[in-house]
Amino acid sequence: MAAWTELLDRFFEYLADHGITSTEMTQKQSFAIQKQWTSKFGGFRQGTRHKHGYRAVEQFLSEPSRDYVILFLSSRITAFPISTNQRPCAAFEFAGSPVDLSAFNELEFAVFPNSYDWTMVHTHEDGSLGGPYFVYANDITNT
Repeated sequence: MAAWTELLDRFFEYLADHGITSTEMTQKQSFAIQKQWTSKFGGFRQGTRHKHGYRAVEQFLSEPSRDYVILFLSSRITAFPISTNQRPCAAFEFAGSPVDLSAFNELEFAVFPNSYDWTMVHTHEDGSLGGPYFVYANDITNT
């Protein structure tokens, strides 16, 4: 847990160094956001049109949104079972230009605008299994 906490501290320092401000959401807000994110992106499968690897990062960096949410993934989010962490759901609002977050993939998180039009997902599997992933909500069919 200490290693995760240290990485999280470095994550927030990195964002602040790039002029990005953050606001932690309450647990109730975080759960509501997790529910909405799951309803939009829970249908993501490998066959879904998406970008991965460096192309996903390039797409994320080119998005015009300057206000977005970061949802730290958890094994408690059943629609996204690849996460092995047991931490509770946590979400933060961020304001600022997107920056490459690839170095922090071990934190396991999704980034998306308040509109939920797209998501960028980083997990511990980035690089080895093709991640990170970027997908537009319109390209997902929840079945």
